[in-house]
Amino acid sequence: MEGIILSSKCGYYEVLANKKVYTCKPRGIFRHKKIKPAVGDFVTIDEKENVISDIKERKNYLIRPSIANVNELAIVMSVVEPEFSSLLIDKFIAYARYFDIKANVIITKSDKKYDEASLKEKVNALEKVGVRVITYSKKTLNGLEKIKTLFNNKTIALMGQTGVGKSSLLNVLVPESKREIGEYSEFLGRGKHKTKEVVLIPYQNGFIADTPGFSSLELPFFKEDLAKCFVGFENLYKECKFANCLHINERDCAVKEEVAKGNISKELYDNYLKISNELIFRKDRY
Repeated sequence: MEGIILSSKCGYYEVLANKKVYTCKPRGIFRHKKIKPAVGDFVTIDEKENVISDIKERKNYLIRPSIANVNELAIVMSVVEPEFSSLLIDKFIAYARYFDIKANVIITKSDKKYDEASLKEKVNALEKVGVRVITYSKKTLNGLEKIKTLFNNKTIALMGQTGVGKSSLLNVLVPESKREIGEYSEFLGRGKHKTKEVVLIPYQNGFIADTPGFSSLELPFFKEDLAKCFVGFENLYKECKFANCLHINERDCAVKEEVAKGNISKELYDNYLKISNELIFRKDRY
């Protein structure tokens, strides 16, 4: 019987197959082959023995959050509590695009008091480079219908800091999921962790993945990779004079030319420089 892994805990996996959920353990051969099943894996199970007997080839696999076969990411960021961070958004988008996964942005708590002009500028910068942005309020439900349309008929993973409203949004979309909600701590300046694991929730012919929140992300690639997968740079880097252009000090750089023309925002480019500075060159790996 074929199914999909919805969640995992203590070596056991909840597998949805034929509209029924089975609690299974993987066969020992996976451990010997150093293969670990992941949430989102399509698997074959033996329902009589309650074991996973085969894992289908993955379309993709994200290390953090640990999930396989994602169609798109929904990066959730609040306007306040925790504070909006364009740097973190750009980092998350680069992470998604490195794995060839489309990234969308959902901005929550739009009913709170915030600098509207500043946020509009940041949203315009993202939309200019092809990122879909939806503003949402749990209080007024503004933006909810757009989110429902976005989530329809696909496996989409929520990604973002603790306290931005990922689980709250999921509870509005799927009330029966009853996800625990993380609170924002003013003293700590960040959210209080609630979601402990990745969980797939069935929704409109697809799935929504609720994931643990985190405020930092170590990108699993190099400066050279970032230069090609950073949002807005995907096609421009091919027009640079040098094939290995990092868009920093090189001559005849198509990316820097677009920044000078105002087609790529200065803040977006500055975020690229900050993220690039965190990474090493591929040659320095050895």
